[in-house]
Amino acid sequence: AGALAEARKNNWNVAVAIVDNHGFLVYYERMDDTQSASPLIAVEKARTAAMFRRSTRVIEDVINKGRTSLLGIPGATPITGGLPIVAGGKIIGGVGVSGVTSDQDEQCAKAGIAGM
Repeated sequence: AGALAEARKNNWNVAVAIVDNHGFLVYYERMDDTQSASPLIAVEKARTAAMFRRSTRVIEDVINKGRTSLLGIPGATPITGGLPIVAGGKIIGGVGVSGVTSDQDEQCAKAGIAGM
């Protein structure tokens, strides 16, 4: 709800996906007029964050520094906007947002986690 509220506040149309710690989808919502590619991208960002136990920004930054071998790892989506969900010191899932710029997607994802 927090991710969608952040998007609405900024007049952004996004897709939001939440997965469990194994990367399986547990919640999904797409706002009207979200670009067609965003639903798939949001799910993949969430899966990456949960399964690799780090934000997708970290993976994108590593690739931008030249370690492009990460592009060959299945399921490693190197696009900012996916964050792990942590409870009790453990990763319990991931949230992924897609629809605007990657930084704006991450802003929505952070708002979603803050609202949990």
